[in-house]
Amino acid sequence: MTSSRATFALLIGLTLLGFWLRVFPLGESNFRGDEAFTVQYWIMPPLDVALAQYTTLDPQPPLAYISYNLWGRLVGRSEFAVRVLPALASVLSIALMFRLAQRVFHQKLYALTATLLWTLHPFVVFHAQDARNYALWSAMSLAGVWLALRALERGRPLDWVVYVTVAAAAGYLYYLEMFIYIALSLFVAVAYWRRWHVYIKWGAAMSIVGLLLAPWYLQPRIRSGGGYTGTTSGFDLER
Repeated sequence: MTSSRATFALLIGLTLLGFWLRVFPLGESNFRGDEAFTVQYWIMPPLDVALAQYTTLDPQPPLAYISYNLWGRLVGRSEFAVRVLPALASVLSIALMFRLAQRVFHQKLYALTATLLWTLHPFVVFHAQDARNYALWSAMSLAGVWLALRALERGRPLDWVVYVTVAAAAGYLYYLEMFIYIALSLFVAVAYWRRWHVYIKWGAAMSIVGLLLAPWYLQPRIRSGGGYTGTTSGFDLER
């Protein structure tokens, strides 16, 4: 069995490796098309204008706009500066993957294996270097699943409050978090078969998440859909 000290050392090593893979090449290439949309629609306009006008042209939830808008104003709009945000989120997700896998498998070796795969997977590394909201969402979603399992296991009110907060934040980062809610609900239905007190708690938690998301998700302009109809010609992307 892997000792706690060795496990910690391996996790630190994987985190450092993940940091190197994600951060080292950030400024080597120009913005690609979707990243230019990030600068054009999420960072350059005032935040209130971006949320009011561009969330159907570049259809992403508001926390994506807010995160990048604040980040861009803080650190700048260069390729390296903008991409640091998803890279750091992806580095954080390495530790989150370990915690989630440890809770699922209950063995450190399996948790480390899952973390190694997450650290090296080319899709994960690509999105960590991509100035969009996918790396931010994956980190938040991993945290949400881990917190959901912890709340189901412990049943403490504080655990449920933390889960609901993070789950709602994940939904405000990327619309496909809806599928995570569905998957977790199916898991609860099967794993806690006829444990009605768990069903009630889970139903209450998801109802609160739904209420928190409703002000954005139920807007007619959001439900009517959007598309990438704009171009990058309307803004000067020079730093």
